[in-house]
Amino acid sequence: MENTNRILHKIILPLILLTLVPEIYADSPYKKTIYNTFINREMYKWGNIIHTIETSKPPTTIDQKLELINYYYGYIGYLIGKKQYDIAGNMITKGEKLIHQVMAASPRNATAYAYKGSFMGFRVAISKLKTLSLSYESLAEINHAYKLDPQNVQALIDKGNILYYSPKLFGGDKEEALTYYLRGERILERNKDTDQSWFYLNILTNIALAYEKTDRPEDAKHIYEKILQKEPNYKWVRDILYPKILEKTR
Repeated sequence: MENTNRILHKIILPLILLTLVPEIYADSPYKKTIYNTFINREMYKWGNIIHTIETSKPPTTIDQKLELINYYYGYIGYLIGKKQYDIAGNMITKGEKLIHQVMAASPRNATAYAYKGSFMGFRVAISKLKTLSLSYESLAEINHAYKLDPQNVQALIDKGNILYYSPKLFGGDKEEALTYYLRGERILERNKDTDQSWFYLNILTNIALAYEKTDRPEDAKHIYEKILQKEPNYKWVRDILYPKILEKTR
């Protein structure tokens, strides 16, 4: 049981730290700031945006609530990485409250179910209690989100991450994960939802990393170049990932 808990923790934590959520709030006044925060790796500014929303204009519509859940989601992953568990736990509670409100108003909202699974994953990351049951529940909610709407990009990426980070014993398959990532990429491009979209850049990054892990460095290099053509100032790719793949492909 202890070994199983440890394995599932390894599945969930990368899932919640690397998966970002779709931008359904294209006209939000916070979109540009969040995007710049993402490409410049300045996560401390993320918390400032959350505080501004909470104190100036708390969300009332479903879209506004999903937007704030989105920001909790991104910042909680950062806080967990920094081991600031108390602050993360407080934000998990706030996010879950909004998720339940969205699900009550929109019971078949696939994005809300994906969030629900992800926030359960956050709880796995900060608590050793009920790790096994919470891990299975988290994966079940993400799978349910995908069944509700196989074209939901958030569900596709979460599904891909489950396959990518799970050991083979638990059904992991990096090649199959790539198919979900690529489907998510195509949907965003078809919908022209790629400008100043940190979610889109993150999907492309996931694709490139998956290519690297499946011994396809030239494909990874191509994706990194696609990213930098779209956003030359994306620091993680520009300064770290792309130079590394250039060394491998020389």
